[in-house]
Amino acid sequence: MKTVMTVDEEISRYIKLASAKSADDFQQFWIENGKQLPRLANLVRRMNIIPATSISSEALFSIASFIHRKQRSSLSPRIKKPTFNR
Repeated sequence: MKTVMTVDEEISRYIKLASAKSADDFQQFWIENGKQLPRLANLVRRMNIIPATSISSEALFSIASFIHRKQRSSLSPRIKKPTFNR
């Protein structure tokens, strides 16, 4: 029968493994230790996602250009123009 570690035990084991090994290569660390730390490995897989495309940023620029188009900037003075804060 396999013993299941608690979350606290898994975190303690992670701290020991990370300090014992040179954790220079993030991906290699999780390849080697993912089976020993299943909950943390799952969390890392879920949180370390890189978008495969730039569609979301392209859509944002498209929407911004639509809002700030020439016709929109010729609205009557009683309607406020949108402002973009940095």
